[in-house]
Amino acid sequence: MRLTDRTDVVLGIDVGTQSAKCVVLDAAGELRGIGQEAYELLTPRPQWVEQDPHAWWAAVVSAVRQAMREAEMTAGRVRGIGVTGQMHGAVLIGADLEPLRPAIIWMDRRSANLCEVVLKRVPPDVVIEQAGNRLSPGFAGATAAWLREVEPETLDRARAIIQPKDYIVLRLTGEISSEPSDASATWLYDIRQRTWSETLAAACGVPMNILPPLLASTSIVGELRPTPAFDLGLRPDIPVVAGAGDQAALLLGTGVVEPGRGSITVGTGGQMTVVSTRPLIDPRLRLNTFCHAVPGRWYTMGAILNAGIALRWWRDVLGGRNITSYQALLNDAAQVPAGAEGLIFLPYLEGERTPHMNPNATGAFVGLTIRHTQAHMTRAVLEGVAFAFRDCLLTLREAGPVPDHFLVGGGGAQGSLWRQILASVLGVSLQQVEGAEHTATGAAMLAGLGARVFYDLAQAVAAVVHYGAVEVPNPADQAVYAEQHARYQALYPALNETGSGE
Repeated sequence: MRLTDRTDVVLGIDVGTQSAKCVVLDAAGELRGIGQEAYELLTPRPQWVEQDPHAWWAAVVSAVRQAMREAEMTAGRVRGIGVTGQMHGAVLIGADLEPLRPAIIWMDRRSANLCEVVLKRVPPDVVIEQAGNRLSPGFAGATAAWLREVEPETLDRARAIIQPKDYIVLRLTGEISSEPSDASATWLYDIRQRTWSETLAAACGVPMNILPPLLASTSIVGELRPTPAFDLGLRPDIPVVAGAGDQAALLLGTGVVEPGRGSITVGTGGQMTVVSTRPLIDPRLRLNTFCHAVPGRWYTMGAILNAGIALRWWRDVLGGRNITSYQALLNDAAQVPAGAEGLIFLPYLEGERTPHMNPNATGAFVGLTIRHTQAHMTRAVLEGVAFAFRDCLLTLREAGPVPDHFLVGGGGAQGSLWRQILASVLGVSLQQVEGAEHTATGAAMLAGLGARVFYDLAQAVAAVVHYGAVEVPNPADQAVYAEQHARYQALYPALNETGSGE
């Protein structure tokens, strides 16, 4: 029976790369409380990035307690818990259900030299058909291949290899589990059949018996056990659902669930995503295609590594966060005409993914003259990121249909100037998604669906997701940007030939 009391709430927990967050969402779709607690990245060697799963749990405890205090909510009103988290990582669980070693997360690069080795073990058509993605360092499959090579005893002792959010579900319920959205990002999973792949697992050296049971994202894995309930300040026996990987949860939290819907996220990096009823695979594997948390849905994503981080870098170059505000930069840039009077910025400060898949790509300002000012350079940074998104759009169009309207969210999308530049560069309309913490909210929506706080997905989206301003392309700017983007595209191979992008 669906619960309609406004004071019935669900919790959404997000185990991110830098911190754990918790939101308290009520049955009317209102965010009642938010909590957050940070933890450290561990870098024991160059290119190694790990985290302590016990630190995740400690942060989750703090975040849940903060959120419940802010919500002024009694534990008796909590009807369900959903969990999301950073994708691709690997947590090795032993027979005692404790981690065998620190988790190796998505940022880790120790497996880089093994990715091509593993790919040669699988026919290219099988990679496209089953994995649907290029094997990249930090994916659980690549990490497992490294463990098989360097720490075989860890894999041999493992009872399960699970994702970060699945570890929190394990702590809550005592049950080992996963679900399609996170599993599809491991490179051990057949994204079409929605099951573990013996072929891919064998190529990575992973025994099938350590891959966790798979449930639907809204399925109840188990109930909250007494000891973690005491830690969290909650009552035992609250249903805990399987949850979703962070990108799928973000799509839910922004209402991007129906086929043909598209979203753009302007965060530290950026993602451009399209939802479909079948996997849309780029034959050159420049995109990622994963399972949505919604049954019968997939999403295809172009990803750029440098979005908000490019603007932050530029602000800090100009004098640091205490001297130059983002708003001051944007106000000045708004006075510069579209195209920054010929100045182009390549935003590849930390390499690039779609479409170049080059971790060694580098950035550049090109076309500088004595006429150009700080404001021109700021505008060029904003436009350069928009051109990177246009590359994603063009790559997505090669894989399948792309909408002419996208929802847009993330910190970088809060300012109207950047949204307007994006709309004109991409030639699509953009509608802002209001609110914050969309990823944790998506996890809470899954909890609400599993615990019947929401009747169905359509009702959950209608209650929770709210939309704001719409930006449409400026025809005059579009003409300028079409010419500028052609120059932008020509610069990457030219700079690579000089060795600056390798």
